[in-house]
Amino acid sequence: MEYTAFISHSNKDDKAVKAIRGYLEGLGYSCFVSKRDLRHNDNWQTQLVEAMDASAMLIYIHSHNANESPEVSREINYFADRCHRPILVYRLSDEPYNNDKAYYVQSINYIDSLDDPSDGLENLSRNVQETLDGLNAKTYAGKSRTSLNRWALPAIVLLSLCVLGFCFNSIEKRKLQKSVDLCSFYLSQADRYLTTEDSLDCVFTSIDQAEQAFQKSRKLLTVKKPEVPDFQAERERCTTSIKDIRSRRIELVKALYEPLQLASRNNWSASVDAIVANIGKIHQIDSLLDLPANETVLTIENNIQAFL
Repeated sequence: MEYTAFISHSNKDDKAVKAIRGYLEGLGYSCFVSKRDLRHNDNWQTQLVEAMDASAMLIYIHSHNANESPEVSREINYFADRCHRPILVYRLSDEPYNNDKAYYVQSINYIDSLDDPSDGLENLSRNVQETLDGLNAKTYAGKSRTSLNRWALPAIVLLSLCVLGFCFNSIEKRKLQKSVDLCSFYLSQADRYLTTEDSLDCVFTSIDQAEQAFQKSRKLLTVKKPEVPDFQAERERCTTSIKDIRSRRIELVKALYEPLQLASRNNWSASVDAIVANIGKIHQIDSLLDLPANETVLTIENNIQAFL
């Protein structure tokens, strides 16, 4: 494995995560931490999936921030369902797990570090080593059984030839399933960006990535193809949703600006920041959808700039 542990966490807990990562790496355990290890010029979702596939275990840093993070939930979900390797829980908070996390980690023994992030580090490192020992023991046992059965090699070769076609088909099915899973993951990311109105410029990029992931499955000629999603309909649906977001923000800017026209300019400051922030989002959407600027918004922006 390329990494000893994939550390699943909230970026809001960066200080605690740095302490945990530094301690483990100081003992020789390699860790993947997204904020440090993601390459900014490559697709970050694909990088996360590849890093989890290359990690011997996942360490979930449980905190209020991580508990509320849908991205952390997706990481735990993927690692449990696809990687089938151990998950360790390091708790910075004793609040109950959210439902989407409880399903996977409720029954896992946890390591507490409630007062100070460093309190449980020694216990964590011991658990990491014991987990590695367990994984290595399984690997060694498998190798030992192979050695004991060398006399059966001719029979194994013959049997392998008989089932080669079946095995090849199974491998292709796994590749197909991974492509379909990635497709679903990217489409869910597009919906998350729309729901939170965060990084709207990433919505169509996620749909494009979903289509690219699905196209990989078309090369798998010997297995049944899944139904092709209507990516164009997805783009049209997202375009409609983003236009609705734009309309709401335009109406909000008008509503915030209207009382300012009757007030003294000395009293403008309270609403100006909100107006400027929403106008910025409107311009971002105009650029994304190649829409002409709204005349009313431009007038309000010019008046605000004159005040500033």
